[in-house]
Amino acid sequence: MNRDELRRADLDSADWEAAAESILEDVEYDTELGKEMGRDAFRLAQGEMTREEFHEKYHEEVVAEFGVDDRPTEPEDFGDE
Repeated sequence: MNRDELRRADLDSADWEAAAESILEDVEYDTELGKEMGRDAFRLAQGEMTREEFHEKYHEEVVAEFGVDDRPTEPEDFGDE
């Protein structure tokens, strides 16, 4: 399965999982986090979740994994509470 086919595949299918594993196999970072974020990035693109929801869902994990969260998805009012 190539990247274009991966984009169209069912996000919960074994094919999507295998393709994502193949793409992420050589990275030094948490592949489970990468797969979860990849699935939700597709959901974000489809309008199934907001940028704010995406950012909030992964903020702590991104900071834990990378030491910083410089993603461009941060809402303007994030952390103002």
